[in-house]
Amino acid sequence: MRLRAVAFVVTGAALLAACDIEGGDPVQHALRDAAAARQAAALKTTEEEQAAAARRAASAPAPAEGDELSRLIAARRQAVADTRALLAATTDPALKGQLTGDLKAEEGRLRALEARAAAQ
Repeated sequence: MRLRAVAFVVTGAALLAACDIEGGDPVQHALRDAAAARQAAALKTTEEEQAAAARRAASAPAPAEGDELSRLIAARRQAVADTRALLAATTDPALKGQLTGDLKAEEGRLRALEARAAAQ
């Protein structure tokens, strides 16, 4: 008899532990469920947008080498112009020396790119 009572208590405790008893405020449960649904919808939307962007990127034609080169030359020209403006505005001799070296290096890269573009 005692073994039956112990088995009954243990079985009851196991059943209660296995049950997902959600106590608490039903409004809080509804808010939690709504937040989870919004999260899932936002994640789905983000995944769809990423997939669409990947499809667009895969179907877009690769830019021509000449087009890339002309954009690179334009960026280098802008860098040279920015460096010249900084060189004119600075009064620090150490910074002027560094900017002068940077300007010479950038002008050299620009000349090489322009020569490459002219050869094409």
